[in-house]
Amino acid sequence: MNLQMATRETVHTDHPDRDDRLARARATLGAAERSAARWGGRIDRTALRTVGEGEHQDPSDDGLGTRLSVPGPLSELFPRGSLRAGSSVAIEGAASTSVLLSLAVAAAGEDSWCALAGMPDLGLRSALDAGLDPCRLAHAPTHGEQRPQVLSALADGVGVLVLGPDLDLAPALWRSLLGRARTADTLVLAATPPGRADITLRSTTRSWAGLGAGSGRLRTRRLAVSATGRGIAGNREVEVLLPQVGGMIASSSSARDASSEVRLLQPVRKAG
Repeated sequence: MNLQMATRETVHTDHPDRDDRLARARATLGAAERSAARWGGRIDRTALRTVGEGEHQDPSDDGLGTRLSVPGPLSELFPRGSLRAGSSVAIEGAASTSVLLSLAVAAAGEDSWCALAGMPDLGLRSALDAGLDPCRLAHAPTHGEQRPQVLSALADGVGVLVLGPDLDLAPALWRSLLGRARTADTLVLAATPPGRADITLRSTTRSWAGLGAGSGRLRTRRLAVSATGRGIAGNREVEVLLPQVGGMIASSSSARDASSEVRLLQPVRKAG
C-alpha cells in the first residue's frame, strides 16, 4: 500500500515539473524563433507540440524533420509528396534550370531565403517570373579562390541552395556541402552534381507546341520528369508543361488545355 501511495505521489508531482519544463522550452524557442525570423530563418515547433485527448498525431509527421513543399505537378515524384529539409535533389536532362527554379520556389515558401550559385546567365526578371521573392534572394558569384568558402557559408545560412549547371564542383566540395546542409536543414538543389544526391530527377522533352501551318513560334513544351532515389520504389514519372509564369510548371492536364489554345490569328478582311 505504501509503495502504491508513493508511486501516485511521484506521478502527481512529476506532471507540474514536466509542464513547467515544457513551458520554459516553448518560451525559449519563441525567443529563438523571433531572432531567426529577422534573418529569414524558420524553426520547426512540432517537437514541442502536445497531443490532447481525442487528438491524433498527424500521420505525415514521422519525426524525421521539417517537410518542404514541392510544385503540385511534381508531387507524385517525391515520398509523401514533399521534401525533407537538409536533403539533396539532383536534376539532369532538359530544362534543368526551370525545374530547379520551380522546386526552389515551392520549398522556400514565404519565409525562407534562397541562394543561387553557378547561374550567371539567370537575370532578375527570370527569377521573378519563376516566383522567387527578390527580398529573400541571394545571387552569389562563385568565381575565384573563395568559392568553397562562399558555398559553405550559403549552405549554413539559407533555407534553399540552388547550384546551377555552370558550377563545376569537385566531388570533395560536393560532399562537404551536403554535410553542412544536413546540419543546417538546408535543401540543396543541384544540376548534374559530381556525386550522389538523395533524389535524382531526369527530364526529357516529349514535344513542342506553338507552331502553326508553317508560321508562328515555339511557346511551350511537354516534359517527362522521372524520379529515383531514397524512399522511392521503382521509377516514378509525370508529364508537365513549360514554361508557366509564377510557378514555371503546369500539370499534364493543363498542358493539353494550353496546347489546344495555341492558335494562329485568322486574317481579317478589310472593310470595303
